[in-house]
Amino acid sequence: MKAVTPLAPGIDRSSPVPYYLQLSQLLEQAIDRGDYAPGDRLPSESDLCRDYELARSTVREMLRHLADQGRIKMVPRRGAFVADQAQSGWTLQVAEGFFEVEVEQHRSVETKVLEAERCILPDHVAQALDLKSGSGGFKLARLRRLDGELALYSVNYMLLEIESVLRSSEALTGGASLNRTLRAAGYDVTRARRGVEAVAATEPLSALLEVPAGSPLLLVTSVSWGADGKPFDFYTSWLRSDVVKVTVDAQAGLNND
Repeated sequence: MKAVTPLAPGIDRSSPVPYYLQLSQLLEQAIDRGDYAPGDRLPSESDLCRDYELARSTVREMLRHLADQGRIKMVPRRGAFVADQAQSGWTLQVAEGFFEVEVEQHRSVETKVLEAERCILPDHVAQALDLKSGSGGFKLARLRRLDGELALYSVNYMLLEIESVLRSSEALTGGASLNRTLRAAGYDVTRARRGVEAVAATEPLSALLEVPAGSPLLLVTSVSWGADGKPFDFYTSWLRSDVVKVTVDAQAGLNND
């Protein structure tokens, strides 16, 4: 890991370019020059605030921007690290989804929405969302292609109140990230529980994903919680492992002893 060094000349206070974008450009230039290699930790928020005389909110906006572009990875309680641009595949993190990760690595994602409707939530979904059995919700089923190849079939079950958010967005036409649409409406993912297991393709899944019945698939399940501590999204995704590689970010927990 490299020591913290000045990135380049400072922020141009007279420029119409927002400060966070100027700082983003400085960091990207430093990464492209090789000052920071994949896996290297970037200067801390405090260092960047001090060195460039910027507010913490500006620095955080810059970090979110670089993370959205796939240039860095944020690790809770550790900081920002340079992402490996050669790595491809869906990295299971708290705040990012398949669309965001792949598009930001310059891959083409096509989405076909198969269902977008109100429904009675399956009992296991209602339980995961802390709702009573028989509660209503909003179902979104989608088929995704990665660089033209069928990659995954996913089903999201969300709180009924989210329907109005999605009806006025491009997420229901496959033209926008579901995660970003939800974040913009105040549904920030602050905690998630995700699982990955190997399963065999059933007849319906084999037809959807165009693989022989019994072929190996990866099943990803997830529950997402918002800032209010309440769950708002439950999804299942069946992935073709010959098309999508799944990476799981793991980190040590805090020792509370």
